Amino acid sequence: MLKERKILESMDSSIISSESQKRIGSFTYDSYLGDLGVEILEDETKEHAEGEEFYFTEFEAHESESDYHTFYQTYDFKGVLLDFNLNDLDTTRYFGEDLSDDFLDQKELLSGVTEILKKYRLIKELHIDYDISIEKKGYLQVVLLDKNLDEILDVVAEILLYIREYYNNLGIHITRMFGSYVLLKKVDGELKAIKATPVPIQYCPLMIKLLKEVGGEESEELIKAINTEDKEIQTRMMCELIDKIVIQGGYFDTNRPLNSCEANVLFGASETISSAFKTDLVDSAVIVSNNLGTIITTNDSNTQGAVKRMTGLFYTSPSKEIMDEAERANIIPVFPYTSEIDQLEGVKEAIRRGYKKIAVTFAAHDNQLLDQVKELENEGITIYKFGLCSTGIDQKTALIMKENADVIWSCASKYVKELIEPSALAQVGIKIPVHIMTERGWNLVKNHLSFMGVEDSNLELTCGEEKPVILHERGKMKVLTKKEIHNCTDCPHPCV
Repeated sequence: MLKERKILESMDSSIISSESQKRIGSFTYDSYLGDLGVEILEDETKEHAEGEEFYFTEFEAHESESDYHTFYQTYDFKGVLLDFNLNDLDTTRYFGEDLSDDFLDQKELLSGVTEILKKYRLIKELHIDYDISIEKKGYLQVVLLDKNLDEILDVVAEILLYIREYYNNLGIHITRMFGSYVLLKKVDGELKAIKATPVPIQYCPLMIKLLKEVGGEESEELIKAINTEDKEIQTRMMCELIDKIVIQGGYFDTNRPLNSCEANVLFGASETISSAFKTDLVDSAVIVSNNLGTIITTNDSNTQGAVKRMTGLFYTSPSKEIMDEAERANIIPVFPYTSEIDQLEGVKEAIRRGYKKIAVTFAAHDNQLLDQVKELENEGITIYKFGLCSTGIDQKTALIMKENADVIWSCASKYVKELIEPSALAQVGIKIPVHIMTERGWNLVKNHLSFMGVEDSNLELTCGEEKPVILHERGKMKVLTKKEIHNCTDCPHPCV
């Protein structure tokens, strides 16, 4: 659940590095020769607070300096470093430009933390015995010198609550629909879609189905309006679609229930995982949910409810209301104060909590983490790996998915079609094929199919033209071979 700080990549030349301990911070002070810096090293006193998104380290620093006339002065520091893992917003990954300065006011965040420290009388007006800064990698660092730290955990708890409220007020989310990334933000207290990328695909049967269920004829009209070659109009209409259908449809409602038995689609990831819970094939699932970020679900109903009708989610802001609802629904938010999305860290936390049979989903380019999560498997730990939202992935990502995922959703990906589909052992569905890559993946999918009336008929798993394909036709489940399947006329297109 906690991300370890990386060693600072660059430090002041006056700081001497230690080979035996990790450098995790620094403190700049006024000296005889001007501003100098001392390093703060990780030591045995470093502690993680259970269930929190920070750690602290007590430290001592001894620095000496002299001038050309052999005048020596020694500086001794004793203090504590607090490190808070912020939910860093990287818009360049999705929109090709850094938009964070337009939304994040670091001065406001630092000012709020400063007021909390003053409240506990940990700092004075003069900036000589503390330092508060935000690192480039998205960490809030607080250094306090020679202080009474009896109330430090109370201080940390208040800072964490402040950080959550700060991000909640911003209300920033990045979602995806029809392959278009959409940036949402609160404007005058109301959530709005404010930026979208051009729509790379013209048609997606799943999105149309889900949107029509919520928005009816209005959604159908907006979907038609998106199919224009004018990119400016296209992105504007995508934002309007998100505003009128997705947001008003309650996708980001922080009062929404997080338990549900209703299946949104036949062969969805959450539906498959929910079925696995019912037969004890899994004991936990690491998935993503609006306003919660990476979460660990613990049963079939909270798995289905947490992602009800949700599309791809790549950044989200926290909400205390939905965090409280998650607790009531036996859902574990991995980052309860920042709602960060980090599936790899989510699996690590599930393992730390003692879960042994873990399902995890990855979306879009985050599928590149599949090889790292595979390394977490060992004797007694089974991880079922799901590759989702593959539209627009590059070749490198597709190859990682091919080698490491158990089940892969094709979406509108040309690389899934070219590189992954030929290696699949079985396929479920025709419109948006679900490719089963391993026997382990087949066990989960077969279990899900059993709830639809498809009995285990000892299907032979094989690649190529004899590969089994299970589809839903006229209210019944049917099993064919790949060679018996004709070209789909209702599939996402074009593939990108």
